[in-house]
Amino acid sequence: MQQIQSAVVYDGLPISSGGAHGLGRTSVHDAFSSWRGFLESCTVTDDVSYYFHLPHTPELEPARKTVREIRKAFPAKGHRFPVPQDRIHEALDLLASLEPLPTNPWGMAPVWLSADGAVRLKTPAGDIWPHQRPTAFGAFETPTGVSLGISRTSLHIEAKRSMGLRLSVPEATDDDLATLIPWLQDHLPFRLSPNHWTRWTLTKNGRTYRPHRLTP
Repeated sequence: MQQIQSAVVYDGLPISSGGAHGLGRTSVHDAFSSWRGFLESCTVTDDVSYYFHLPHTPELEPARKTVREIRKAFPAKGHRFPVPQDRIHEALDLLASLEPLPTNPWGMAPVWLSADGAVRLKTPAGDIWPHQRPTAFGAFETPTGVSLGISRTSLHIEAKRSMGLRLSVPEATDDDLATLIPWLQDHLPFRLSPNHWTRWTLTKNGRTYRPHRLTP
């Protein structure tokens, strides 16, 4: 199969830059609504999962009562407490009832409600952007873990709210980006960074992709 020549990647944000975009002071339900609104306007969702988890939080353990409430409503599987899609609003209500969440000296909370999944981007006209599949790029993955041909998003609601966004836009030209980026921005609850765009182009020998930093 002939590989696609290029893809423009937005990595928002790499771990070195915080891992995700902060959503500021917003409620549990508003954070979810703004994230969901972006998905419905700009993407086709392929596989989104919701779950509570209790990440290791230095100097702070989750209250036993809190853990019991989460476990009772959403039984654990491994280290997570999966939330069925049709019960996400019940999970949001539960998290809101636990606020304000305790935090350690670094502002970290011991209880998170998260969402994560693969999406396919739409065009501003509402069509699905073509060639969004990893096989079109030989399953190439960038050093920061972005798979060309796959876009992903995440939402984390704890004491802070944040959204991760990793976009892979096959064969996007500069003219495409001039239309696409403002359209995406209109539907996002945070400001896209101009510093995290890269065009990955297939090398002449067809063995790998090379990066070229963009500042759209």
